[in-house]
Amino acid sequence: MRLLSFPQFPAPGRVLTIFETGANLPIPIARVFTVASDQPDTAGGGHAHRWCSQVLVCLQGEIEFVGRDHLGGEVRHLLTHPQQAVLMPPTIWGEQYYRTTPALLMVFCDYPFAAEDYIRDFDSFRAHREALAAAS
Repeated sequence: MRLLSFPQFPAPGRVLTIFETGANLPIPIARVFTVASDQPDTAGGGHAHRWCSQVLVCLQGEIEFVGRDHLGGEVRHLLTHPQQAVLMPPTIWGEQYYRTTPALLMVFCDYPFAAEDYIRDFDSFRAHREALAAAS
């Protein structure tokens, strides 16, 4: 996981933020979705992906990202503006906590939706990561 930053161009009364595959988005884009929260301290995510990488951008409010590996390692980032984002590679357990309201998360994905890509149980996630480590 790593933090990304995007160029912003302020003008009177507005700010333009640019997200561009090949320039500042490190993954090709196959899908984009948003998640809006109107209640503080709402949780989202709570799963990992087998193949999909994601770039998570907070468009409004404050959203805390928590990424976990299968060994107990954890990374936390508080996203507060669209100039920064988190790159979450596959096989990382991701959780989001919508700390303020309203809050709006935008997610860029390099893989189209596929139900079999999702690992929604942490014990299954741990077993998947251990199997990957044993195979390499």
